[in-house]
Amino acid sequence: MLCTISEAWQPETCKNCHLEMYEKWNASAHAESLKAAGGSVLNIEECTKCHLESSIKETWGREDVETTIEPVTCEVCHNPPAEGYDAHISEPSYYAPEVNFSAEMCGNCHRGEHHPVIEEWNEFNDTNFNITTMSSHSEPTDIAEPYILGRDKSCVSCKATDGAIPNLEDPDVFGLNLHEVPEPSDVSEWRIACVACHEPHSAGYWIEDDVLLCGNCHNSEHAAPDGQTTRVLHPQWEMYNGSIYDTGIHPIDIGCSNCHMAMQEYNDTTEESAITGHTFGFKPEILFSSNATNGCYDCHQEVFIPVVEAKQELIIGRINDLEATRINANKSLEELNGTLEYDAALTDYNNAVFYLEAVKTDGSHGIHNMEKASDYLDTSGELFDSVIERQATISEPGFELILAVIGLLTALWIVKKRK
Repeated sequence: MLCTISEAWQPETCKNCHLEMYEKWNASAHAESLKAAGGSVLNIEECTKCHLESSIKETWGREDVETTIEPVTCEVCHNPPAEGYDAHISEPSYYAPEVNFSAEMCGNCHRGEHHPVIEEWNEFNDTNFNITTMSSHSEPTDIAEPYILGRDKSCVSCKATDGAIPNLEDPDVFGLNLHEVPEPSDVSEWRIACVACHEPHSAGYWIEDDVLLCGNCHNSEHAAPDGQTTRVLHPQWEMYNGSIYDTGIHPIDIGCSNCHMAMQEYNDTTEESAITGHTFGFKPEILFSSNATNGCYDCHQEVFIPVVEAKQELIIGRINDLEATRINANKSLEELNGTLEYDAALTDYNNAVFYLEAVKTDGSHGIHNMEKASDYLDTSGELFDSVIERQATISEPGFELILAVIGLLTALWIVKKRK
């Protein structure tokens, strides 16, 4: 049985020890939950279920309920220890309230037709979700990528909510705050849940710059075309940099959320359900809709959808052509093995693969940065061609004889010098 209500449960009491958290909460939408819709939420029973603290706890089946007029406060998210909050006040470390990283915690309220956040986020729960071809923040890493459990903490920093929170304390891209990131065995939430992106007390982003926020995980981990690296993972940060969205060429600043969280609010007139953008998918039909909240429609309208599709098809076509060239270059590389040209050809081949993979694994088919994607594919093609040309040159009649003569003369010179 949970304890009864006491003064120790109020935010002003929590403030005595948790001042920073209190100040963030006090300026948040949660602290203002009773003022939503001009304060009319208090007169509508359906609204109080998520805007009034006592109603929230009652809806969740909490027994520690007293009918009070309170906004969403600390105890809505932090369940008390079995001994009650007074015990926590007396011995804070020993009797600690629950800390819950799960999306379901937020989803208790952030759901339904007005704001179907958890329904959109939880793609993994959809019967049509294909774990082999699709990816989602709701996809549990320990199920989709179980090998991560045997890796070091650098993987945990982006593959689990427990790791993402301390990692984002350092806003630098790929900063990796590893001394705070837990070991894989200590992770409680292997999905990227709400609090991985939203600081729960302020309800805002951990990092206000959403490009930096997303870029902390969506970066290539400093991968570079060094002649050896051919595996490039999630290089969205690098692709975005230098794009029209980043350099000021575009009339307004465009961050990740503008396109990947294209949003339509609940329509009170038609009673159409809200679209919150929490699938993080790129959906041009919403992005360029007159009902979207991002303002793209004002300049582009719906006619821009085929323009985007045409640009993507161009890049996809070039990738497919380069995959065929890659096969030929690989055959040429194998034929060069054992020759003096092999090392240089291998460097060119690996770099060609690097640039090709960077465009492929970016996943936007050029939309993140059309100019850079095109340059990368141009470079990839030139390097693949150089491998093929090296093999063609060495295969010309008499070339092997020339190499043999050079080798013989070199050997004779070495022998003579030793004498």
